[in-house]
Amino acid sequence: MNLTKEEQIILKHYHDLINLSYQRSIPAYSQFGSMSELELAYKALDEFYGHQNVSEEVQYKLYGGYPEAERKIICFLPDDRQSPVVEQDFPIACIRFLPANKKFCDELNHRDYLGTIMGLGITRDRIGDILVKKDPVFKAGTAYVFCKKDMVSLLEGITRIKHTTVVAKEVAFSSADWEITYKTITGSVSSFRLDAVLALAIRTSRSQTVALIQSGKVFLNGRICTENAKKLEEGDIFSIRGYGKFRYDKANALSKKGRYHITVQQYT
Repeated sequence: MNLTKEEQIILKHYHDLINLSYQRSIPAYSQFGSMSELELAYKALDEFYGHQNVSEEVQYKLYGGYPEAERKIICFLPDDRQSPVVEQDFPIACIRFLPANKKFCDELNHRDYLGTIMGLGITRDRIGDILVKKDPVFKAGTAYVFCKKDMVSLLEGITRIKHTTVVAKEVAFSSADWEITYKTITGSVSSFRLDAVLALAIRTSRSQTVALIQSGKVFLNGRICTENAKKLEEGDIFSIRGYGKFRYDKANALSKKGRYHITVQQYT
């Protein structure tokens, strides 16, 4: 695994956090990381503990503010911790953005919010997922931005996104009314192998999906998967860089031609 200079810096940072947790017997929290960056955290854990000894809830815990989060914080756990780390312990806050006047606003998207936030000098690793909920009537809907807790005052100070005046306020996760939406994809496959299901999900050939898998562009349940023959189970979540995020929903009856009818849900 040849790492870029930036990846080497991230890997060293994870190593430092693992050592901090181990030596001081305290939970050590990272910044927000993408799936690719979190793969470096797993590498650091494997190098520190040995691959056979690493498991979630024992050496580490992940959370991004809500169950389906793409960007997450990893908490490295001490061996002798006295109490479990729970989701509420993570230094994550949720900021809700609402247009001040729904009649006079732009149609805002993920890029608009991220661009404004980055324009404040906030680095990407301080921000988690950005969820934009469209309004059925007005152009600008509601946006929820997950961030590190020390970013709350800065984000609450934002009053304008593009040409739209907004009101930003921290809210409890339980009061946020976002919802995950899907596009349903149906079709038939010869097997439940990863390459076969991916080919259906993105409407391409199996040879092309094999190339995507082997180039490290496919994540299965949050981890890079380079095994094209991996058998999927109902509920598995896979992401393909450049194509989106999907959930293998269910398999139906076997057809007369020996193919399986399946349903895949694409996150929208």
